[in-house]
Amino acid sequence: MTASNPLAVHASLRAFFAQLVASGVQHVALSPGSRSTPLTVAADQTPGLDVSIHLDERAGSFFALGLARATKQPVALVCTSGTAAANYLPAVIEAFHSGVPLLVLTADRPPELQSRGAPQTIDQVELFGTHVRWFHQPAVVGTEHPSEAVALAAAAVQLATQETPGPVHLNWPLREPLEPPPEEPEPVALLTTPPAQVHPCPPLPNCPHGLLVVGPLDLDTQEKEAIAALAQATGWPIIADPASSLRHGPHTNKALVLSAGEHIFRSAWADQHTPEVVVQLGALPTSKAYRLWLDRTRPAQIITVDHAGRHPDPLLLVTERIDLAPADWAARVTVAHTKDLSWSQAWQEAERTAAAAVADLSAHAPFNNPAVVDVLGAQLSAQTALVVGNSMPIRDLDAFLPAGPKPLQVYANRGANGIDGQVSTALGVAAGHDESTVFFTGDLTLLHDLSGRSAARRLGVDLTVVVVDNNGGGIFSFLPIAGQNHVDHRRLFHTPHDLDLAHLAPLVGANYHRVSHRQDLEEALAMSLGHPGLHLIHVLVDAVDNIDLHRKASAAAVEALDR
Repeated sequence: MTASNPLAVHASLRAFFAQLVASGVQHVALSPGSRSTPLTVAADQTPGLDVSIHLDERAGSFFALGLARATKQPVALVCTSGTAAANYLPAVIEAFHSGVPLLVLTADRPPELQSRGAPQTIDQVELFGTHVRWFHQPAVVGTEHPSEAVALAAAAVQLATQETPGPVHLNWPLREPLEPPPEEPEPVALLTTPPAQVHPCPPLPNCPHGLLVVGPLDLDTQEKEAIAALAQATGWPIIADPASSLRHGPHTNKALVLSAGEHIFRSAWADQHTPEVVVQLGALPTSKAYRLWLDRTRPAQIITVDHAGRHPDPLLLVTERIDLAPADWAARVTVAHTKDLSWSQAWQEAERTAAAAVADLSAHAPFNNPAVVDVLGAQLSAQTALVVGNSMPIRDLDAFLPAGPKPLQVYANRGANGIDGQVSTALGVAAGHDESTVFFTGDLTLLHDLSGRSAARRLGVDLTVVVVDNNGGGIFSFLPIAGQNHVDHRRLFHTPHDLDLAHLAPLVGANYHRVSHRQDLEEALAMSLGHPGLHLIHVLVDAVDNIDLHRKASAAAVEALDR
């Protein structure tokens, strides 16, 4: 068996990481291992790279995902061989479907140890299947000139960030000895990153009656302003998913931004106001009512605009697909029609009517998820980042969070919609955000990522976790089977855990607040926000009551609209 040349290995990997820095990568999230030693040391010794250590590969990969989303910069991952690499899969899937650039660097055994029963050796070739933008297995590290590693790094970043962004996977075969030498390798010439290609932008159809439907997107202030300016120019309302962050900011004073779509789309009024064209920006919105409305009304033109390759079309209704970043498209597209003020005024009045009905119901309802959303919307500052868990919390936000001029940046893993690694994602967002970060989650999602919570203090991030605890998966109470007496729905679907989440706080060094009333929550947030460290605000709620409030809110809005 041929031994590696430690200096040659180190020279190639240092050149690789130096090129990553030159191409815009600033952070590597790594999990310790033996085979990945050369990658780990090279990353740590590369100027310009921040390195974070993660005990669990799944948690580390979701941390990288959150950090990449908050900073809008690619983040690299490093792990050892075997099942360690397989633990990256859920985050890789989410990054693929959300269009988040990750550089997945997995260590592997060399060819002579493959398929021979060597320890910690599995088939890692194309391990993530179709869920990466690109897979490449370099030659055994140290057998090629470091310039090859430079070219590989530049190509990897380019493929992860341009055209259709997402994860790329490089699988590095490494021979022993794995320990790098003390000598500094000779520097290698680095490459400049080529500019992004500019694609043609077809004009909007000449239709005064349209809708802009914005799904989950990580939009900064400038990008939100571009979409709002387009809404102004067209006279089309914006149906804004809560995870688009478009519901909040000064742009809502200029453009018609609607937050009650989940309720409006259930009404006969919405069926009677079918637009000539619907433009969907980004991923599919959270709202199920929107999808049902599309199925009922079937607008003549549905255009999807997306740079991440999603172009959601579950009903096979899309008539045109545009491969551009939504905000870039909004800034470039030309408008040919004259605005019809009566169209926007009608939708504006529908928003007022539906939102007022929902707000009135929420104000007189018992303390539950809608009240939590109301307090968060009122009390979070313009500088706060809000990370929202899947299942019920994102639906609570969609149903009960009104639009307004105060900025609020919202993040949610809506690519694959799983509950994996949500705490770690929130930690990554917090690490990439200068001010306070709040994670609004359910109890099962929190329990699903305890490893992530344990990393908070080690990573030195400030995070306030607001957990609505209904002792299980409350969202499954929406299923039709919940009403069938011959099935043990609570045991099979609600999955009660019967755990007191208060015990988590001392385990991870968090400040703990248990709340059961609105005032308690307001006081707990006041004591947590702006105070460094990890905070756990434990909100005890009832799943059945929350489901009932959702249904009553939509019914009240529909009744008000269809009078």
